[in-house]
Amino acid sequence: MKTYKGRSVSLGSVVDVYRNLNQGGAYSIRDSRSGLVLAHCESVCLRQAVFKVSQAGRNKTLEMRRKRVHAYIRGVLHDVDKEVPHGMDVIYYNPYETIRFFHQKSGTYVDFAEEVHCSGKFAYAKNIL
Repeated sequence: MKTYKGRSVSLGSVVDVYRNLNQGGAYSIRDSRSGLVLAHCESVCLRQAVFKVSQAGRNKTLEMRRKRVHAYIRGVLHDVDKEVPHGMDVIYYNPYETIRFFHQKSGTYVDFAEEVHCSGKFAYAKNIL
């Protein structure tokens, strides 16, 4: 994990995580209260995760055909830069294809998961609601 502008982040903090295409597809970790980016990492694990999509931001993305931060996962920071455990389900979001985060296996939308690992282009989750 690389901290951003000398800011610190600690495990147990409530954060927002999103894929940052300007960082080569790495993830940005943002303070959920202030909105300030705290760090960047290759993968991140959250607990008690809520999946959020701003519909207005999605509409603007579709209109402009340019990606912008409008979707993220909010949760308690549990770990960074670890491998994804086996047996987790793929969660997917693409503003051009889905209106919310999507559980690939069941074909249903996802709002909450007890544990989420973000790595590469996908989030991997277990105990999904």
